[in-house]
Order: sequence, then structure tokens, then C-alpha cells
Amino acid sequence: MNVTAHVPSKALSAQCRSTRLSRRAVISTLAARGCVTGRLYRMGRISFANASCSHDAQINQASRPVNAGIRSSSASSRNLANMTSTARTFPRPEIVSTTVSEDMDSVLVRQVYRELTSRELNQELQTLGASQNWRFVFKIFDSLCENSSVSYSTRKERKGDACLLPNSYIATTVLSIAGRHGDLDRVRSTWTWMRAQGPGRSAPTAWTYTAYIQAVGAFGRWEEAFDVYQEMRSEGVMPTSHTYSALIRAGAKGSRAGATAAVALVAKMRADGIKPDVPITSALICAYGVLGQYSNAERMLRAIGNRVGGSQGLQHAALDTCFIFTEGSEEVSADALSSFSPDARLYTEFIIAACRCGRPSAAVEVFQSPNFPKTSYTCTAAIKAYGELSEWERAEDIYVVMCKGGDCMAPNGITCSALLSAYEKCGQWRRAVVFLSRLRAARRSSPDENFNAFKIEEIHYNIAISACGKCGKWTYAERLFDEMVKYDVSQSTITYSTLIAAYGRSGEQKRASARYTEMLAKGLKPDDYTFVGLMLSPASCGNLDACLDIKEQMHAHGVVPSVHVYNELIRAADVARRYETAVEIFQEMVKKGIEPNSTTRELVQEIGKKGVEYYEDQQTAANFASFVAGLVGVAGMMAGRW
Repeated sequence: MNVTAHVPSKALSAQCRSTRLSRRAVISTLAARGCVTGRLYRMGRISFANASCSHDAQINQASRPVNAGIRSSSASSRNLANMTSTARTFPRPEIVSTTVSEDMDSVLVRQVYRELTSRELNQELQTLGASQNWRFVFKIFDSLCENSSVSYSTRKERKGDACLLPNSYIATTVLSIAGRHGDLDRVRSTWTWMRAQGPGRSAPTAWTYTAYIQAVGAFGRWEEAFDVYQEMRSEGVMPTSHTYSALIRAGAKGSRAGATAAVALVAKMRADGIKPDVPITSALICAYGVLGQYSNAERMLRAIGNRVGGSQGLQHAALDTCFIFTEGSEEVSADALSSFSPDARLYTEFIIAACRCGRPSAAVEVFQSPNFPKTSYTCTAAIKAYGELSEWERAEDIYVVMCKGGDCMAPNGITCSALLSAYEKCGQWRRAVVFLSRLRAARRSSPDENFNAFKIEEIHYNIAISACGKCGKWTYAERLFDEMVKYDVSQSTITYSTLIAAYGRSGEQKRASARYTEMLAKGLKPDDYTFVGLMLSPASCGNLDACLDIKEQMHAHGVVPSVHVYNELIRAADVARRYETAVEIFQEMVKKGIEPNSTTRELVQEIGKKGVEYYEDQQTAANFASFVAGLVGVAGMMAGRW
């Protein structure tokens, strides 16, 4: 067959050339924006440069790219046949301009991305999702979803077919990208679209359910994550090990209630025949840390990490035959875990869990063991542990080593938050201020060898302000706040609450009230810590009435009093020597279901001791002391920790 027989008229040929040039400009412009990956850009340029201008080629512009060289009439016939076999059956708009505007993006998507197969498109979306132009992924997805006339209930996608509607893999990729970048609205809209497709090829799969659980879990919506898990099971979709690790981690973000629900999944996991792997073990250790169950966290680490070289704290103990995950749950064999190699995240979770359980020394022991994986994450967790032990010098040494240890150990923003917290806990307010200033100087000039240059965020200032405030250095706390304004660092409710507390600890009640008024004027909503900061000064003076008035203000802002608020009320009553009132406040707190903490216990016990000395009548004093002791005992049983 002679190829020249298919050459169109001059007018049609000119139109084809104009279209090719326009589409080439389209691809080039999208590539310049970063909305087309290098691979797709090269593929698009080659395809448009070598496509035939025949009438058949114009009709079948949606076909796969063909080879540039047409050496013979038989080769041309094969190429034209291949193009016809994969032709689209719906009209495609043409671009007649060589310039590209934002309004044309949906047209560009239809002309560029719909030429790809589902597999190719999924790869492109994953690449774009990891770039700074990740939001363009949603524009591509929306454009593909606009083709509502296509139904896959009666059509099966064949290998090499162009993508008409996103399948479950593509939609799951979009959902995952949205979750990774914190776009919860897009997560939910993509999820809703997939569920609306029915049982077809775009319906949610186990991977979709897992991605959704990860996304909502990252926002602390653990109840929603568990609801999705129940829906998953009701739809007959079997959860995978990834599903369970995501679900357990979501529960661990939901305080004690969520962590309790998380560890209760062990029985269901075993019923599904899923053995704990490293991600599941890591998530469970995190949950046990929230619950304060150090022994379970330690057993899991021993079971999965018994081969850590030279770890005397782990190797000298025989591997348990089995262990209990939590009270009332089924037993899981440690052999199911011992075959896996531990990773840095698992050790990081254990160090954090040990600190949460009040066992920072155990966390340090593991960190100091030979051949322990030293990464940015494990070193950051160790800095936190040393801070809990009031060993800020050791925490500081680790930071210096991290700065000189290469990319794998390079400190990040979380590392600096941990070191600042160590300074705060140890009362080293001056070091916190100096550390923050050196970080800021490293960004403006050549980096200090001991200080990596990165963006200083609000949390760093908040911790430093807290360090100054706890040491009674409210003037330095105020200077740090002014620096935040100067360097355009955002100030949130936490910032204002921390500064108000700094004033309150120094007895600067007028300044605290002024900042509170300024905070409301900026439209920031106060929280319980804001009101605790306002109470600090009057509580120190025994002005219980002023503290009660502040508590009443909480209702106007819809803030529920927390244990910290009640602690300040009890402290104010204690200073005012109104011991019976302090007991009544404590009883009110317990009656409302607010769990006492260690500070509450210390306050009430001290009130019991003072009451014995306060009441002249011995019988009254004895009755009061006995009554207070009984209250502490009941509260201790309620809290499960006294």
C-alpha cells in the first residue's frame, strides 16, 4: 500500500501541522510548569513530532505513539492498523493556539494524559505527587472523572487501552497523595467518588481502605478510621497487614480510648491469619506507650529485636515463648515476630513509648547498646529521653554528633524541638534562647558546623518562650514573642497561652490580661491552657474567687475545664487555707469524670497533711485526714495509676 495515497489536501495538512505545533507547545508549557514529568514530556514530543498527518492519524490522535521511521508500505500498514485498533470512540477537542493559560488546563489534560494507559497514568501521577506541583494531580483526576458517559460495568479494559475513567489503582494513588499532603477534603471527595462507582473497577479495594485509614488517622480521626474498617469488613474486603498497622497507628493517636481499641485488634488480626510484622509491631509499641503498658512494649521489642548485636539488655533475657499484648486479649507467639529484622522506626517508637511510660532510663539503655541504628529519628527520640532524665548535656552532645554525621543523621525541625524541650525541662532557659539565635544565624549566613540551617517554626519559639516563662524570665519570653512578629513567624493560641503563662508565673497579671485581650482581638480561640495561664498569678496569691471567675469565662468560649484548670483551683484553695473547699473542688472534678494526674495527687495529699495541722480538734483533724486519704485511694483506682 502506498502511504502517499492517504495524504490529505493542503488545507488539512496545514491544519495538522498547526495542531502538532500547538500540542507540542502545550507539552512544552506544561513541562515548564512542572506539571508533566520528564519521561512523559519526551514521549509526548516524540509522538507529536513523528505522527502521520494522514486523515486516519487525525481521527485516531488518542492512539499509542508510533515509531518515527516508516521504511516500507507494509510497515505503514501495520502502524495504521495498530492505530485503528486502539482508537477512541469519543470526540476530543483540539488546541488551536500556541499559548497556554490556566483556564485551558482541563483541555490540556484531556489531550495529554488521556492518551496514557492506566498503568502509565498511575506512574505519572505518583511522580507528580512527589513533586512541588502535587496539586496538579487532582486536576488530572477531575478531568478524567468528567467523562461520565463511559461505564466500565459492561467494558473490560484491555492491555494497551487508553484510560477513559480512573480505575481503583489510580483513584487510590490520588487519595494517598491527598492524605500525604494533608488535604482531607480531597481524600473524602475521592473516597466518595470511588464508593459511588459501585462494584465496578473503580470501587475501593483493600489498598484504598488502608490509604483512607492512614489519611484520617493522621488527622487524629481514629473513630472514623475504625468505622471505615468496619465498613471494609461488611463489604467483604479482607484487611491486610498494612491495614492493621495503619489502623493501630490511627488508634494510638486517639489517646487512651483509641489506643485501647487499637490493641484490641490483635484478636481479630490473629483470626484473619495475619502475623505481626515490623510495621504492626511498631504501631503496637506506640499504642502500648500511650496506655502506659511498658512491659508489653518491652516484650515486643525483645521478641522482634533479640538479635541486636551486643544489646546486653535484650540478649541476656531468653525469648519468651509467648506474651500477652494486653489484659484480656489472646496470646501471640513470639516466634511470629523473631524472624523479622528490627528497623529504626521500631526502635524510635520504643524509645518514645518508654518515655511515655516514665521509663526514660530504659530508652537510653537501648539507645546506648552496640550496633544500635543511629538515624535522625532514633537520635531525636534519644534526645527526648535524655531530656526526661534531666541530662541536657547528653542531649546536646547527640545533637552535635548528628550535625556531623551525614544525611542519615542530619537533625531536622523535630530534633531541635526535642533539644529545646530538654533545655526547658532542665531549666536551661538561657541555652534555649542561645540555641534558637544560633539556628537563626545559621540561616542568614554560612551554616555553623554544629547547626544545620532550616526553617525556624512556631513550635521552636513556643518551647523557648515556655523555658523562659518557667524560670520566671518573662522579659526574655516577651522578646522572643517580638522576634516572632519581626521575622513573620505565625503566632497561634499556643503561643499566646505560653506567653500568658510566663506572665502569670511571674505575677504579671495585668500583662497576662492584656495579652489575652490582644489574642481575642486577633480572632484566636482560647483553650484550657490559656485560662490556666490566667489563673497562675491569682492562684499563687490564694485568690480563689478570681480563679473561679476565670473558670466561668471558659463557658462563654465553649472551653471545657481540664484537670490542669482544676489543679490551679485546688492550689488556690490550698494557698488560701480553704482545705475543705479544695476537697470539694477535687470531688467535683472526679464527679465530672475528669481523670486526676500526678499533680492532683500531690496537691490533695499535701492538703490532707496540712488539714491535720490546721484543725485544732484532733478528732476533726483525724476525720479530715482519713477522708482525704480515702478520696485519693478511690481516685487512684479510677485512674489505674495510683
